Parts: sequence; structure tokens; C-alpha cells
Amino acid sequence: MSDPKTVFLDAAPSVHALKESFTRLLNAYLRETGQSRSVSGTSHTGYTLRAELPHTGFTAYGVLYHVSSGGHHMFGDLFHIEHRGQRQDISLEALSEMLVEEISHAESDPAARMRKKEELERLLRNSQQHMAGYFSHFLKKLDFDLDFRTCEQLLLAGHPFHPTPKSLEGFTSEDSRTYSPEYQTSFALHGFAIARSHLAEDWLSPDSAGHDAPWIPEAIRQAAQNKLAHQLDHYALLPCHPWQANYLLSLSPIQELLRNQILIDLGATGPVVYPTSSVRTVWNAEDNCFYKLSLHIRITNFIRENNMEQLLRTHDAAKIVQRVCEESHLPPFFRILLDKGYRTVRIPDADQQINDVVTAGFSMIMREAPNACVDPARPPFVIASLLEIPPGGSKPFLFRAVLESMNGAQPDWLLWFQKYLDIALKPVLDLFTGKGISLEAHVQNSMLGLEGGMPSVFYIRDLEGISVNLDLARTNGWIGTLVDEDSPVLYSEAEARKRLKYYFFVNHLSHLIQRLAICSGHEEQSFWLAVRKTLQQMIVQAEHAYLSIVLNDLLESDTLPAKANLLSRFHKRGEKPLYVDIPNPIKHAALTL
Repeated sequence: MSDPKTVFLDAAPSVHALKESFTRLLNAYLRETGQSRSVSGTSHTGYTLRAELPHTGFTAYGVLYHVSSGGHHMFGDLFHIEHRGQRQDISLEALSEMLVEEISHAESDPAARMRKKEELERLLRNSQQHMAGYFSHFLKKLDFDLDFRTCEQLLLAGHPFHPTPKSLEGFTSEDSRTYSPEYQTSFALHGFAIARSHLAEDWLSPDSAGHDAPWIPEAIRQAAQNKLAHQLDHYALLPCHPWQANYLLSLSPIQELLRNQILIDLGATGPVVYPTSSVRTVWNAEDNCFYKLSLHIRITNFIRENNMEQLLRTHDAAKIVQRVCEESHLPPFFRILLDKGYRTVRIPDADQQINDVVTAGFSMIMREAPNACVDPARPPFVIASLLEIPPGGSKPFLFRAVLESMNGAQPDWLLWFQKYLDIALKPVLDLFTGKGISLEAHVQNSMLGLEGGMPSVFYIRDLEGISVNLDLARTNGWIGTLVDEDSPVLYSEAEARKRLKYYFFVNHLSHLIQRLAICSGHEEQSFWLAVRKTLQQMIVQAEHAYLSIVLNDLLESDTLPAKANLLSRFHKRGEKPLYVDIPNPIKHAALTL
């Protein structure tokens, strides 16, 4: 393995941010233009990367410090371009502009192309500026314990194949420092009481609907008791993000609800909560649960509010997962965190447009948290943060977490990875082929527990992204009992399998394997070969034909699906992202033996 050098070890945070932003843009460009394999050998001495820019007629050359089977390449800081036989050095900023110009030719209409290009450039600057701020804050506070909360708030650079992973619109600079997890923030929840006549909610258990439900913070309950006294039974309590509360209180339909005492503003009641890596989901350490709150701000591609379809989709997914957990007894090392239910506001006599705003604005999903979150000896770590390489560092936080768990020793990383596959890959595939549940198991939705440095528990959270194979849902008798036939959680088999391939194998495993190669000194191919052997072993032990079909597909398909985040961002296709096919590293591992 070539040495993944830290080129900007003593550089300013803005330079680190430029490097990270450029790496994401270039890797996304290479993936989405089918050049992910154009990285080995060029006619230019000392350069190991060649990238064609056909619309503008340029060729870019650079140095690769790490060549990745999954496309997670690591680059040096020296590039040059060639045009009509003329060569010249080029800065990362200038090459970024050329890549955006090149990708803009995906739009044929000149006026639309210019608009989309300018917006992408603006979002690239926005993301890079936020990233620089997070890096600056991190470098001022290098002495920290790596526990559950800290790890949640260490996702400094974000998605490795998103061109604008830290773009954030709606927060002022002060808002960001107050509410963004990357600044290691905490803040008090805002509380509301809503008349039950204007309540929309659904729960896995009826016990969750009352004032004494364990998910309702005592601080909000006490504030409501003080303000409403004997009227309290006519209201339901609702936690809200403080930024969102200020936004909602500025809306005229909300002000009318307040005037009529249908809605009661309880103020900044508390308790103190900690924003997790998703920004809007917060952890209530006092009651050890999560609230997925609404925020009317745009993070990467989306306004982060829970609309009614998303609430219903999440709850349908939760009902199915709960049924499977009750009947199938998932292994103790594989945990799916249940979204227990949702609560929001709905105005009975309002038109649909107003209700869409109100429902999405107040919506809250309550998620269970494992007891390990409050156990400093065995915290669950969000895997996306474990895979981050800090500014100025050369190895990911995963390396530190494992070494601390092993009292300074270092594991056999191939054995470590095999254990990871045992607790993660096998149950994910068993659940999909046996029950039709395709988990959105990307690295930000996944958490890992360690014991003696080795993987011990794999957690999946955020059920909104689950897709369920319609055919198996019908076979299992869930349609008409747990969910309706038109439930948004139901997908065709082909689409559910495609999502599984992308989220777990492309997004998750390819990122983890690249980082393990950096930690261990092993080539990436060694880890992909372990994936291949695990799948082959599962075929031998398969108890039904469908599992064998899915396993053979993973082993023998020439390609795997990957989200085209750069093109999707350019075309504003966040809700319906584009996909591209990339070479299947599981199959390629066998071809390199």
C-alpha cells in the first residue's frame, strides 16, 4: 500500500478544508464519469492520476497516495493540466472550477446550465467555509475523550462522495456555533403544549401517548403543569428544537393558534440535549433517548423537516421491524433502534398548504437509545465519525477507538474485519433475504460497539430510509395488518435490493475498507477478499434459494450501483437521486488473486 501522507500537516484549517472538499469533488467526478479505474499509470513521470475533461478539452494529471477499489482515492496537492500539448501547473481551486465547468455540460440549455453551475459553485463555497470553521474549532480542542457524544459530534468533513457535504443554508454564523454538532454544542429544548383536538400522532405502544410517557422530559412536563394546571389533560406535550421554535413562532397560523390557546408556548424548558451527526436529531442524555426534530434549514440537499409522508413511512417501517424483532429474535450483537412513534400538530379546518407547513414544522420522532450510550466503558460509536481522518492527522478516529479499547495494543486488522462482517454483513443479508427488509445501513446510520478492541455490537438507526420488498411483505402477511398496500415503505424487489447494495456495500463497506487499509498496511483487496469469502461461505450454508440468488448477484455482478451525488446535486435531484454503475470490488477481488 502506498503511504497515505498528510500533505498539509501544519496547514491552516482553510487549507485542510480546501483539500477535503477537492478530494470529494474529484472522486465524485471520477466515479460519475466512469473514470474510477483511470488511476494507474500515465505517460507523465511522477504522476499516477489522469482525468479527462472532454467537454473543455483538458486532461488533468496528479499524484495518488492511495488507490482505492471503491473509488476513495487519496491525492497529493500537486496537479497540472494539458491542453493541445501545452502543460501548466494548476491550483486545487482552479481545477475545482474546471471540474464544475465540465460537469455543467450535463445540462444542454445554456441559461439553465449557467444557473445550475453558479448554484453548485455557491454551495461548494458554503460547504468548504463551514468545514474550515469546524476544523478550526477542532484544532483548538485536541484533548478530548472519545465517547458516544464526542464521536457523534466529530463528523467534520462528512460524506466522502458528496460535493457539498457540509453545505448548510438557514443558520447564521452564530446559529451554527450554537446548534451545529461539529462545534460540540448542547442546548435546552423548547417546549410546546398542543390541544389534543389539533394533535396528530401514532405510537408503537399506547403508553407513549400519555403525559407520563418516559420519553417526555420532566422539565417540559413540569413547565406544562405550572402553566396549565388542571387544564393539562386537554393538551399533549411536544419538544421542539429552539431554532425551529423561533421560526414557527414567526408564522401567522401559529400565532393564531397561540392567541386561541390551542397552542401553548412553554419556552426554553430544557433539558439540555446534544445534537448528533445529523444536526437535527438530538440526544437527551437525561432520559437516554433521541428526538428527530424538524429544522427548516437546508443541509446538503434537503430542508430537514419531517413531512407527513416521512412520518408515515418511518412508522410503517417501525411496525414491521418491531414485528420481526418480536418473532425472529435477532442476534444480540445486531440491534435495530426503534423509532417508537411520532407527534405533530394538525389544524382540522385549515387548508392542505397550511397544514403541510404546520405538520412538517412541529413534527418529532422519538427514537430509543441503547443503554450503552450512557456507559463510558462500552459506548456505541457512529461509524461515519470513526472513519473521519482529523485535520493534520493521518489515521481515522477508528484507529484511536480500537487502540484505547485494547489498552494500547493493535489488533490483527484482518481478524478485526472478519468479526465486523460476522456481526454486520451476515445479519443485514439475512434480514433482507428472509424478511425483505433492506436497511439504509450507510455509515451515518450505523454505530459500532467495541469489546477488547474487537467489534461486538452493530447498531442501525433511522428507519425512515428502510425499504421493504413488497412481495415478501405480502408473503409475511404484513399488508392489511401492519401496513397498507400503498405504504411508502414498500418497494419492488429490484429497487429494495439496489438500495441494499448501495447503502451497505458501496457507501458503507467501501469506505470502511479504505480506512482499514490506511490503519493496517494491508491492501484493500485483502479486505474485499474477506467479503467475498464470507459471501461464499454463506452460500454453502444458505437455507433458502433467495439468499443464494442475492449472494451470487453480489459475487458475480460486474458492477454495483452508486449514487451520483455530484450530478444529482447539479440537477437538484435530491429526492430522486441519479445512480451510476461502478466496478464491483467483490468480484474484482477474485480476479486479482
